[in-house]
Amino acid sequence: MNQIYYELDCSAFMCYFEVHINDVCVFSLNVDGQATMDIPINSGILEKGEQNIEIRVFPLSGGKELHKESYVRYKVIEYDVSSGDFKFVQQFENFQTAPAQKNIPFIIHKSIFMANVSYKLDAWQNGVDLKDVDFDLKKALIKEYEEIINALNNKDYKLFTEKLAKKEKNAAIAMYLNSEESKNRISKILGELEDGFKAMPIDQNVYIEYSAHNRLATLKRLNRMPALYLENSKTNEEIVLDVRFCGIKGSTHFEIF
Repeated sequence: MNQIYYELDCSAFMCYFEVHINDVCVFSLNVDGQATMDIPINSGILEKGEQNIEIRVFPLSGGKELHKESYVRYKVIEYDVSSGDFKFVQQFENFQTAPAQKNIPFIIHKSIFMANVSYKLDAWQNGVDLKDVDFDLKKALIKEYEEIINALNNKDYKLFTEKLAKKEKNAAIAMYLNSEESKNRISKILGELEDGFKAMPIDQNVYIEYSAHNRLATLKRLNRMPALYLENSKTNEEIVLDVRFCGIKGSTHFEIF
């Protein structure tokens, strides 16, 4: 069976930008200057068929206006990784965001492509609309975050692993990881905790960011970064953990994706 893998061949100049696949953010970066990168996007592809790309371009972090020359250029590249190597299959059309305009604080560019993946992920398709829930969603999410933070700092790694099990299972399917490679993703995070990193408390100014047509919700800090992060006070390094919560119909529990 072919293992089809998609990347965005991307370049950006003087902006903070986000890549959304099917209304889920799979990548974000603050580019103070110019940068080129290859961005894996299979994590946003649930199954074979038409895929929606949305590039959102904002001012640099801390800024209020787009740089006059801000842009993002991108194209989708399809590979077959069945053999363990990246075998080029095809390249889709090139796109570039529209020029920045004064007094317009962001740019959005949308496009579509057809994906030929052989998997189908059981993810947020059947989640509830989180904007319609009859409880305080922000309060409920903060409680979920605090449970994870306490588990990490108390070295209750079993609870943390269980909470991320569905997310990691889907990541392994979409990225064609074997069991050892999948296990190493979690082990790497736990290794950082044993190496001086600590999960930080939730900032009081966090806000809810919705995605997947309101089926997913996550908390963000005012600098647009995920609310869940690890920090090493000795080295001033930071590791963000991007977790998104999906509401389950008929339940008060969440699944993490």
